[in-house]
Amino acid sequence: MIARLLLVNAVALLVYMSIWFLVARSRNRLDLVDAAWGSGFALVAWLVVLQKPSGHSLLLAVLVTIWSARLTYHIAERLRRRHDPRYELMGSKWKGNYWLRAYGLVYMLQGFIVWVITIPIVLAGGRQDLPSATAFFAVAGTIIWILGFVFEAIADKQLRDFVINKANKGRVMDKGLWAWSRHPNYFGELVLWYGIAVFGFSAAYGYLGLIGPIALSAIIILVSGIPPIETRKKDDPEYQKYVRKTSVLIPMPPRS
Repeated sequence: MIARLLLVNAVALLVYMSIWFLVARSRNRLDLVDAAWGSGFALVAWLVVLQKPSGHSLLLAVLVTIWSARLTYHIAERLRRRHDPRYELMGSKWKGNYWLRAYGLVYMLQGFIVWVITIPIVLAGGRQDLPSATAFFAVAGTIIWILGFVFEAIADKQLRDFVINKANKGRVMDKGLWAWSRHPNYFGELVLWYGIAVFGFSAAYGYLGLIGPIALSAIIILVSGIPPIETRKKDDPEYQKYVRKTSVLIPMPPRS
């Protein structure tokens, strides 16, 4: 069952990301992959429900869809205002066929990453139950998910309100949750995905579901989340002051 779920998800994501690639190419906007990102997780979650229907898999699909809908709306709104400079910088370094590279290095790669991160959904949905633990881990996972979701949503709203206020142009956002962490939205996202992984602990070998949030943590902390932002602002003296007093990810009281 698990192998079949993983295979179906891989094929579905291949088709899904290919369609988004065609849309991106028609609009000449590589950054549309960010709009595709969140909905890919919901797609996988509902495919699990269709193949292995249960209250457990349904609850997971609902939670993932709530997160996906909020994130997709947030990203789409941002993309309407401006292009994402990360993708412009990435594309400027490519040699050879630009769109062929974009298909493999951006769209297919992100589809693969979604597939890896959703492993706990597959393990939890296609599980062999440990009945005494199922309810406990479902409740614990939901609570952790709620905490992460609320944290991420608040952080995103605080940043959005700051950015759209023209009086803040050139200033550093260091208020609210952003006074305790330089990337509180990423922190919230990681917490909620560890909550999703907890669901799978009621399955045989469910701990393998930690592969998903650990992979996401590595991507955010080491690759395409935090590093590009920090690199872009390394010569900004105001931001460097902010760096010296504020935790990079895990919320902590500001240093004096």
